Amino acid sequence: MDENDKPHISNTQMEMYWRCGEQYRRRYREGERLPPGVALLLGTGVHRGAEHNFRQKIESHEDLPAAEIVEAAVSAFEAETHGEYALTDDEASVGAAKVLGQAKDKLADMAEVHAIEQAPDYQPLLVEHATRIEFPGATHDLLGITDLRDDKQRVTDFKTAARKKAQSEVDKSIQLTIYAAAYQIDHGEPCSEVRFDTITKTKTPQRQLLRSTRTRADFAALVARVNATLAGINAGIFVPASPGDWVCDPKWCGYWATCPYVNSERCAAAKQKG
Repeated sequence: MDENDKPHISNTQMEMYWRCGEQYRRRYREGERLPPGVALLLGTGVHRGAEHNFRQKIESHEDLPAAEIVEAAVSAFEAETHGEYALTDDEASVGAAKVLGQAKDKLADMAEVHAIEQAPDYQPLLVEHATRIEFPGATHDLLGITDLRDDKQRVTDFKTAARKKAQSEVDKSIQLTIYAAAYQIDHGEPCSEVRFDTITKTKTPQRQLLRSTRTRADFAALVARVNATLAGINAGIFVPASPGDWVCDPKWCGYWATCPYVNSERCAAAKQKG
């Protein structure tokens, strides 16, 4: 196979494989795509607003007005909700119009936090930059798309979350290890630090900034993990999630009702009794 034609694997793909191999198989082997949930689209809106600002800031060195960043985020959300999206049972009982209206209001608040608190801290050099990390002789390469690299050699991933994160999450993040490796490959030197810069989806959205670093030992562990993951995928081994795991639930998995590893009839009957 020509190295340029090789398929890639990403952090998103690997995390799905680790959570539930059957979910990975259906999404990436069978191509069964599921519409995104409203919570995911909210996060997408915040990202689009940030990207709109940061791309122009590379040259201008100035942030757009907060109102323009909010407008870009809300417009992206509205465009996404004109397509397919999924509602949870609770959201469906409330009604799509009300759920989307509440989400749009929340998005505006979160985008404003980004514009006022996050954006001024960064002078971007690269935004949404894709790096292919080659694995010679392997069936796949590793693809990383970094949210932002700045003029202080920092690598930042912008997150939205229901609650604050623990320091261990940034210290152990495979995603940030991939981004740090990508930085070193592209620039020939290590990044100064990796970051999760998060806005919480709380009643009053708040910013949380967590920092960490990466070393050769982190990169060695990443290579071992990628090789083990590819070995399982190439062998056709797709181990399902444990029945007691949070991900093995109709609220979080769109494949649940048709999953061969789930007795959906028993679970539905138990739900009716409860």
